[in-house]
Amino acid sequence: MAKRNVLERLWRLRELEEEQSRLELEARVTERNRIAQYLAEVFAEAALSRGEFLARLADPDTAARTGALVELELARRGQAAIRPRLDEAEAGVELRRDEFLTRRTGRRQVETLLDREREAARAETARSAQQMLDDWYGRRGPLRTPSERADNAKPAQSSPVSDLAKPSMKSA
Repeated sequence: MAKRNVLERLWRLRELEEEQSRLELEARVTERNRIAQYLAEVFAEAALSRGEFLARLADPDTAARTGALVELELARRGQAAIRPRLDEAEAGVELRRDEFLTRRTGRRQVETLLDREREAARAETARSAQQMLDDWYGRRGPLRTPSERADNAKPAQSSPVSDLAKPSMKSA
């Protein structure tokens, strides 16, 4: 019983650790997705700037072309700055995922031990109950048939030997 209590406490602790690890993983995934979305927006801006630049090549207004070229360069720099952050976020997600899976495995191992302990306790309880039932039937004596039980219910006939052994109350 004490072993089961220890296992139940350990299981609860492992469950809490797993939950904490899952929340950390979800936070890292959310952060990675946010960075990936920002990178996608920067790519879209770069494509738009490239399209503006190409559309303005034949235009005699050099300021518009220069502005599109500057926007294109800013988008490329943004991509260059965001890519390492995304790679770092990916690494963080993988690390948290591995940690989460390790904690889940630990919890499941304790859960398996706890299930085995509970099953052993159930088997011991069933064995003990059967033993008590066997002991009770053993103390009852031999089984009797219904006719033997009916014979025992009838008053016993007196025999001369049994009459001699009884003190008589008439002599008083």
